Amino acid sequence: MEKVKRSRSLKWALMRYILICIIPTMIGASFIGFGTNDLQDWYTEKYGVENDNIVYVMKEYNGSIVMVNSDKHVKFTKETAGLYIIYWIICYAQCILIPLWIFGCIALTGAVFYKRKLKKPITILLDASRKIADNQLDFKIEYNKKDELGTLCGAFEEMRCQLDKNNREMWRSLEERKRLNSAFSHDLRTPLTVLKGYAEFLEKYVPDGKITEEKMLSVLAMMSGQITRLEHYTQKMNAVQKLEDIAPDIKEISSEKLFMQLNETGNLICNEKFKSKFPKENKNIFIDAELVMQVYENLISNAARYAKNHASADVSITENILKISVFDDGKGFSQQALKSAAQPFFRDEKEPDRLHFGLGLYICKIICEKCGGKLTLENYEGGAKAAAEFFCGKNF
Repeated sequence: MEKVKRSRSLKWALMRYILICIIPTMIGASFIGFGTNDLQDWYTEKYGVENDNIVYVMKEYNGSIVMVNSDKHVKFTKETAGLYIIYWIICYAQCILIPLWIFGCIALTGAVFYKRKLKKPITILLDASRKIADNQLDFKIEYNKKDELGTLCGAFEEMRCQLDKNNREMWRSLEERKRLNSAFSHDLRTPLTVLKGYAEFLEKYVPDGKITEEKMLSVLAMMSGQITRLEHYTQKMNAVQKLEDIAPDIKEISSEKLFMQLNETGNLICNEKFKSKFPKENKNIFIDAELVMQVYENLISNAARYAKNHASADVSITENILKISVFDDGKGFSQQALKSAAQPFFRDEKEPDRLHFGLGLYICKIICEKCGGKLTLENYEGGAKAAAEFFCGKNF
């Protein structure tokens, strides 16, 4: 907490108020004392009443009012007794007025000190405490005095800001977890579709013996590869708290092997609609093949969903950049989609598929950036084009 300067401390401010209070207190007390003494002298001179410092008691004696003490009986009339009563009131008035004046000065000083130094910050802090208790953090505590209460208000403001920050972080964490779970569910659909396609293929041809043993083993190997990839992807997604935490697992792989997986997946997802173009040259590249397949499956699934007659993939490797371009002859991207399609949970207003989560292109964008590349979207010859780039050099 910031140290308060002595000159601005509430303690020293109270001392100043007390010193200021002493001046009118002493002046007032002196005025009351001298005033009552002067009034007493004037009254004595005018009415001939003297104070001999003897205590008298008034009693009725033989039909008259008398003042009685141990030494003598003094006989007074009612008028004379009244004069003495007034005289005594004047004599002892200062004993009452001076304490009342002192108490009044102290009370007034305390009231002024409270109003000027304490009331506003206490009100601010009480109001802030109620709002924080109600989880209302969209306000600001403003009190600029450089004293202890100003420092306390500053500490409350820091606490409010931290609470607000923590709440926002918690909200973002929950939203990110929701987004991650949705992404995980979204990305499981395509591999499951591929496995389902393999299973239907085996069910159709194996019972009638229309498939060779070599082909069946090839299909089983493909299915095993998909299952292994699903296991790895599940482990990877379970290890991250948000999509931005995905870390590529770079491994050396043959480009021919990767292209074969891409082609097989495209054929299974798009069936007869699919066309592909891959480089003939085989070379070793350094890349996370599972993430590349994840992006490719999202892009080819979108193309299959929107294509009228065909979808195609064009793959190239230039200057350590693997580029996968996926085309379809559908309606293309709307202007809004070109701007926002890669944002999380974006759905085109004319989107026919109500089960579409709006996460596929967002996932692709995140993965491409994590792999040193990018995702671009554009309309191309009466359809749509989505191009994903990945860095595939040795020094990632």
